[in-house]
Amino acid sequence: MSYLEFHLIFNLPALLLLGWLARQRLTLTHLKWIGVTLIIVLIFAIPYDSWAVHKNIWNFNDTRVLFRIGILPIEEILFFVVAALETCLLTILFLP
Repeated sequence: MSYLEFHLIFNLPALLLLGWLARQRLTLTHLKWIGVTLIIVLIFAIPYDSWAVHKNIWNFNDTRVLFRIGILPIEEILFFVVAALETCLLTILFLP
């Protein structure tokens, strides 16, 4: 299974379900803060993950990724985005 297939099978359905459930509660303010959150996540996660790959703490099989941006596969970067979006949507759903 490729990294993209994993996202399509497991992460995308969860994200779509959360988006559908939160659709009536989402406001423009929420969307702005989600954007800020995504920027913060990427600023911290990309350098950390790049360092870990560079130091061989973990790696990604080239036959299972589409392409890389720098040292990271695009799917890894998408994982950061999807996980942050899911967390934001869950927060919007469960907080008053």
